[in-house]
Amino acid sequence: MKKLLKMSGTAEPISAFAAYNSGKQSKRLQKLTKKGNSLNKTIGGKIKKTVARAPIPVYSQKKNEASDRKQKAKGVKAKPIKKNNKMTNKRVNLKPHIKEYKAGSSMSNGPKLNKLKQKKKLKSSLKQLEQENDDLEEVYNEEYMWVQNVSSSKDEQDITVVLPGDNLTGKQIAASASKVALTNGVTKDKSLKSKEVSKGAVKKSPASVKSKKKSASNGGDAIPTITKTTNVKFEPLSSQANVIRMNSITEGKRTFEWLLNPVKVEDFFAKYWESKSCFIKRGQSNYFSHLISFETIDQMLLQNHLEFTKNVDVTSYKNGERETLNPEGRALPPTIWDHYGQGCSIRLLNPQAFLPNLYTLNSTLQEYFHCLVGANAYLTPPNSQGFAPHYDDIEAFVLQIEGRKRWKLYKPRQPEEILPRFSSRNFSQEEIGKPIFEEVLQPGDILYFPRGIIHQAKTEPGYHSLHLTLSVYQKQSYADLLEKMVPLMLEKAINDNPDLRRGLPLQCWHLAGIAHSSHGSKERTSLEKKIKQLLNKCMNSVDLTDVMDSAFDQLAKKYHREALPPEILETEKLRTVYGSRSRTNEHGECLCDYEIEERTNVRLLRANILRLVEEEGKMRIYYYADNSKLFCEYEPTFIEIKDTQAASVEVLIKSYPEYVSVSQLPMEQTEEKIDLTQALWERGLLMFEKPFN
Repeated sequence: MKKLLKMSGTAEPISAFAAYNSGKQSKRLQKLTKKGNSLNKTIGGKIKKTVARAPIPVYSQKKNEASDRKQKAKGVKAKPIKKNNKMTNKRVNLKPHIKEYKAGSSMSNGPKLNKLKQKKKLKSSLKQLEQENDDLEEVYNEEYMWVQNVSSSKDEQDITVVLPGDNLTGKQIAASASKVALTNGVTKDKSLKSKEVSKGAVKKSPASVKSKKKSASNGGDAIPTITKTTNVKFEPLSSQANVIRMNSITEGKRTFEWLLNPVKVEDFFAKYWESKSCFIKRGQSNYFSHLISFETIDQMLLQNHLEFTKNVDVTSYKNGERETLNPEGRALPPTIWDHYGQGCSIRLLNPQAFLPNLYTLNSTLQEYFHCLVGANAYLTPPNSQGFAPHYDDIEAFVLQIEGRKRWKLYKPRQPEEILPRFSSRNFSQEEIGKPIFEEVLQPGDILYFPRGIIHQAKTEPGYHSLHLTLSVYQKQSYADLLEKMVPLMLEKAINDNPDLRRGLPLQCWHLAGIAHSSHGSKERTSLEKKIKQLLNKCMNSVDLTDVMDSAFDQLAKKYHREALPPEILETEKLRTVYGSRSRTNEHGECLCDYEIEERTNVRLLRANILRLVEEEGKMRIYYYADNSKLFCEYEPTFIEIKDTQAASVEVLIKSYPEYVSVSQLPMEQTEEKIDLTQALWERGLLMFEKPFN
């Protein structure tokens, strides 16, 4: 039976993947902080399957001196203590306290402590240690953590993943593993190193169990099976100032690191992105279980109004034929499970709109990729296949949640199918040849493959399958940029060059066209030469910088049309319009609980929350704060501003993640500065540095 280890959290939530419900710091914490006592402890060591709920002692110079005074009063000669003024910010390794003991066991034979305690053995009873833990509870906000040890190959390393637990009895883990993994949210000057995670430091340790590797089969270059993982510790951070300084792009990258662990993000983009597949065999069945499960699908269907075709597809693939068997109307569990029992696959479209942990994951990742991070869930009964072989127009990440599924990947059949801009039709088995990769995905595994890779998957006999496919980078290529850019170049060139506005030759209709394509006359050759000259003028006469900027802005509007709305943390509510509450006075007048002044410090809520665009001779701000969780449910939202206000918006964009005083905005009138700030803040695009109430 798995044990609960009681650990402490930070003083306030620091990111969407570390958003704990922690309260205000106690007076004792504030007092100790002022006196310079170290609260920054490290809880380390390799956790065995049975984990002790060990108390966490707080070491301080004054506490040791007080202990000596008590011993002297009893006639016991105290051992000299070496004073160390550097203890204030030193992290103490508490590994000996939790490595070997089970809850309720005696700790009299425990290992040695640090240098201060090297000459002593632990003689305190468990009761005394628990008393120290009770004292510590006044200092730290507490979280219950579920610790699961994961093994890997002998030559590599193993991982100890700490997942927050909500109700471990009869439920999947409710809280996101990402809340503790791969985010820190501290100020940029004090951020953790790249090998650290939120409240967790990385330390290498030898692996305990050897795992097997499988290579790609049936020809082609073998796709490596990555089983290497990292030993993760849990470490509470020192309390920071009462300010949120999270960088949403950094948080998105750290979330991506958690997704790919142990592959480094830089290595992934250098070796695999848009070029080859990557299979990570993690060997930890609960790694993604907080995102979705069979049970949560059943509850989702009951608690929300999902419709067939719009939200749910029922599919089958038998005898080489792919069919969609969608009924009409609402998708209720009895109908869904009836089709599932008959061997049909169930596809859930945009499940992040209904599943909070998946919404957190996708809304965090989208800031890093600057595009919609979509998701589909696929539930397939044993020994069944729901879809024909095909390729997609997205970069795909397959997260295996439950059961087992055998995946086969195939090379693009021809050059134009490499990195395609549109998805394919269904292929027959004869059209796709032999697979370059064949492997069974088990819970916790992840498989990445680029757009254009043909794929198909089937459950193993005796096993159902539930997996998520995350999709990114749809229509975000150079071709998509040029589609926006070339019309702008042409429009500008036409305005600047009279030759482009001259009429076509009268005889051109008898020189060009499909019926005249074989016309080899001198007149046709002259016409071709003239058109090439005009195209060169278009390219050479236009300022590429201006056109490129406008094209990127137009392409970015697609992101603000499709993106998920931001997830608002509890501490962000205290600084944004989402936490504001208005009331009336005795005269019925509306009173707001916030006030914006020159001294007010503000910043963007997220790095990509808005986009400044110049179009139709006007300055507009597009934003996604008012978007629906359902894909493109609402029309794009934007506000128009004066040309004189555009520079102030630019300052806010370029200053992120730092805060800017309202007085620093480059406008002449103070009232205008406050009006612009209030307009953006009241639309949920800005946040204050300090809580407004």
